[in-house]
Amino acid sequence: MDEMRTLQDFRADAPAPDRARLAPGRQRLLDEAARPRRRLRGGWWPAVAGAAAAVTAVATLATLLPADHEPAAPAVKPRADQWIYRKTEWRMVDCGAGGSGGEGMEMLNIDLSFNRTGASCDLRTRKPYTQEAWERYDGWDEFTGEVPPAQTPSGARYGGAGSGDTLTHRQSDSLVEDLPDDTDGALRLIRKRSIPSRSTSAWRLTQGQRDFEEIAEVLATATVMPEAKGRLLFRTARKLPGATLTSTAAPGGKGALLALGVEGNYRDYSYARNTFQVLFDPETQAFRGFRLVAGIGYYVSGKESGGPYVAKGTVLATALRATTEVVDARGERS
Repeated sequence: MDEMRTLQDFRADAPAPDRARLAPGRQRLLDEAARPRRRLRGGWWPAVAGAAAAVTAVATLATLLPADHEPAAPAVKPRADQWIYRKTEWRMVDCGAGGSGGEGMEMLNIDLSFNRTGASCDLRTRKPYTQEAWERYDGWDEFTGEVPPAQTPSGARYGGAGSGDTLTHRQSDSLVEDLPDDTDGALRLIRKRSIPSRSTSAWRLTQGQRDFEEIAEVLATATVMPEAKGRLLFRTARKLPGATLTSTAAPGGKGALLALGVEGNYRDYSYARNTFQVLFDPETQAFRGFRLVAGIGYYVSGKESGGPYVAKGTVLATALRATTEVVDARGERS
């Protein structure tokens, strides 16, 4: 068998190797030729043949390298006037559920209610539904005409998840770009760029809970998340006081997930009994969505209402992010 012919035919259409890729092997051949001639009792031929073989090997392997071996070009940032389309697949208990959240990200709390007049409250099954939302990249508000700045604190605006102020997609992307490599530095920057809730009805949270909410906001609203940055945010959240990590199965048998949450303060109010966890890919630690669980044990609408009892840790809803895309107009899907 002619091995060289086989190799040549393997990628006959490959481009010829350039000088830079052949230089190391060529230099070896020249070095061998420049050595003083000595009687090596047959040893000279293997040496020169080895150098020649090195040149042939370099040339051959160069033609076998895949065409896409070069580093990929960086992703293009969305324009300020483009829109971020989000699609989320929900599975939620059928119990008069309501929640709060902006168009930029999924809701981070859930409110269950029981009606004595006969409305059902089924905690055993999870009803699926699809949520779609559009938000302009620069945070432009079509009702007020306001365009938030790119990074400044005043760029955040009321109406986001968790009854607080949320970052625009552009702000989140900028924050992700600027994140330092260490978890302590990352947390300091997130605290600096994020805006705490000014709502007078907001319930008391621990610092760890507040930090976790801000990290979740970045994960949910950033349009580009390099794997190294995603892993950094996962580690940062994992170190927060009260952080808990559990393994769980994705709804519908779609593989395994990691659920990361932060334990803390809860109140016996309809909007403060439950908490959220961020769902991650177990291999890459990439953001996959949220799930909402009971932070304390309670009766829906209070014990006197006759509503069912929700045990602490009961999963009330799961939100898997199906799509995050950049489009040119509200209502458009790529």
